Amino acid sequence: MVLFSQEIYKLINSALSELTASQASRRTPHNPLSEAHYLGAWVTTAMKKKRFDSIVQATLKGWQRQARSLGQNAGLKDQFIYLEKCYSQVLDADKQVQPVNIEQLNKLYSALSNEQWMVTTDLEVGDKLNRHSGGKESLIVCAEKTSSSFDEQGVLIKPLSLYVRGNQQTIINFAFAQDLLLYKITDYKSKVKYHGEFIVYPNNDGTSLPEFPVDQSVEEQ
Repeated sequence: MVLFSQEIYKLINSALSELTASQASRRTPHNPLSEAHYLGAWVTTAMKKKRFDSIVQATLKGWQRQARSLGQNAGLKDQFIYLEKCYSQVLDADKQVQPVNIEQLNKLYSALSNEQWMVTTDLEVGDKLNRHSGGKESLIVCAEKTSSSFDEQGVLIKPLSLYVRGNQQTIINFAFAQDLLLYKITDYKSKVKYHGEFIVYPNNDGTSLPEFPVDQSVEEQ
């Protein structure tokens, strides 16, 4: 079974390595415009030749659209460098996925509580839950889903939803500090009134790119 996280890391690493090789052979000049042209063409060729599993095809198409509409401003090289850095943190030394365990979630909850978030993990989230936080930023995780999503060793075996009301980048950053990847489902409307929804997947492996901490060097481009 091909896993998205491993395949996308392989793709990004291949793109950057081949760009470096092209520059070393002087086929591609060392300047942002030439690098943008190279990576835009590289993405299109990778799609046409089906170099990578279909699980990353939608992501490739997104990058192709960016390259075609934004050109150099798409910043594919910066994106790839940062994604490679982020995935290197959550994958193991052999660039394989690692299990997600309950301790990582508990540390995330503690970090948010220390930032004065209202963290609720003892309620059942049904079809609709209205939880008043008194103006505080809020995280709600269904107790029943938590119980059924981890095995006896505390390893995540089913996707788990986190309902968030507050600064989303804050929880993304705190989660990443615990080697947890959050996948955004909604910004606002979810089963919990006024809360957005994120999902944590087993092995940090969804079928698309997760949310990552904001990289200042990319943001400032």
